Amino acid sequence: MRNRSQFVRRTAATVAGLALAATGFGVAGALQANAATTKPVAATQPAVAKTVTIKADKATAKAWAKVSFSGKTTGIAKNTVVQVQRFENNKWVNFPATTKVTAKSTYSVWVQSGRTGVNKFRVVSANTASAPVSVTITK
Repeated sequence: MRNRSQFVRRTAATVAGLALAATGFGVAGALQANAATTKPVAATQPAVAKTVTIKADKATAKAWAKVSFSGKTTGIAKNTVVQVQRFENNKWVNFPATTKVTAKSTYSVWVQSGRTGVNKFRVVSANTASAPVSVTITK
């Protein structure tokens, strides 16, 4: 019903504008009649920047012990996949651990690594990477 009444108002305004233009009030009168029925355009909201954080539950762990990561996201939808990555041979490689963003914009996931020494991990979600976190794995 609302769309029909808008159509009727706009049509009437156009007809009135044409009548004004024909009677000598010119184009300005036609534009004024039509302008009275148009709605202002709402300003678009800026997009929220996507961010993801990571925190390890321990800085040092024995080989093959569970290390838990948790963090918060901003601008990333619920149920979006969070992929753990490890820095290997000067590049980030997907680690076999994933989870999903919760309704509260958080996540938690755990990993096990047998690679001794300092392991750098990060998470990636919605093409957004966290800062790396280091975990030292001992024998």
